[in-house]
Amino acid sequence: MLQRSLRALVLAVLAFALAACGGGEDASENGSPAASEPRAAVLVTRDCGREVVVERTAVPAGGTALQALDRVAEVETDSGGRFVTAVEGVEQDESKRLAWLFYVNGKMAEKGAAEVTLEAGDVQWWDLHDWEETCRVPSAAQ
Repeated sequence: MLQRSLRALVLAVLAFALAACGGGEDASENGSPAASEPRAAVLVTRDCGREVVVERTAVPAGGTALQALDRVAEVETDSGGRFVTAVEGVEQDESKRLAWLFYVNGKMAEKGAAEVTLEAGDVQWWDLHDWEETCRVPSAAQ
């Protein structure tokens, strides 16, 4: 069951990466990027993808990972905006070692979300999970 869920998540992330690169209808009236704009994508889950918090959403490329997340969800941060502490009311829990971590194109970010710029076709995935674990998702770029 777990393997099937992870496989479904991987397929969804890959499909999302392809959709982010392609066209789509012009949604600029509701704040979404127009089809002609370069786009990236954001997906928010918890427990290594077992539960979706925010469905995948296209965002304009060129902004930071934190700006993209803030564009699609209600976000709380601390340390001057350097660390995400809650997304859509789902809070991290230090007593359980749960933290909001993010991946770009299947690879765990090595910089803070305010320092990572999303390029066209990038898929950003935020997940709340044990900070000592790494969610295993193949890179969409591979």
